[in-house]
Amino acid sequence: MSARQVIIVEVAPSPNEHYKHLSLEEKIDRADSKIEGLRDEMSSLDQEIHKLDRKTKKLEKSNDRFEDVLYREEWASRRAVLNGFQTLEQGEKTVLKNEKRLLEMDLKSLELRKELRAWEDYREGLKTSQEEVRFDEWMRREEGLAYEDWKKSKYSRD
Repeated sequence: MSARQVIIVEVAPSPNEHYKHLSLEEKIDRADSKIEGLRDEMSSLDQEIHKLDRKTKKLEKSNDRFEDVLYREEWASRRAVLNGFQTLEQGEKTVLKNEKRLLEMDLKSLELRKELRAWEDYREGLKTSQEEVRFDEWMRREEGLAYEDWKKSKYSRD
């Protein structure tokens, strides 16, 4: 006899499916907190980018001045000139590493901005849905009112 095996495969829910049970208000609050977190992360990343950019520009200027001094120095020993060029080479490698890091940080910043925009669109969609629900509730209440009461009633977004 052959043994039968049953394999059960569960499909993982999408990340947003986990939050389907939340009310619109809770979803909006979750989106707001996510947006705030992304803005904080972008702010700290922008500060890091700014610091690294200033550091890199300062190092480039220093390397340029150092290179000028090396080429103008006539009475320096061969050893001093070689050490100077090695130091200059290290400085230029550091500049290249910093520029590569800046490009990576810029890419991450763009990804964060894209994610932020997606969350803002999601939040706006939720707010629109919330407004539609409120309007529908108001309309249902209005349908049951007498004509005189209906004339006095006004829809408000509060």
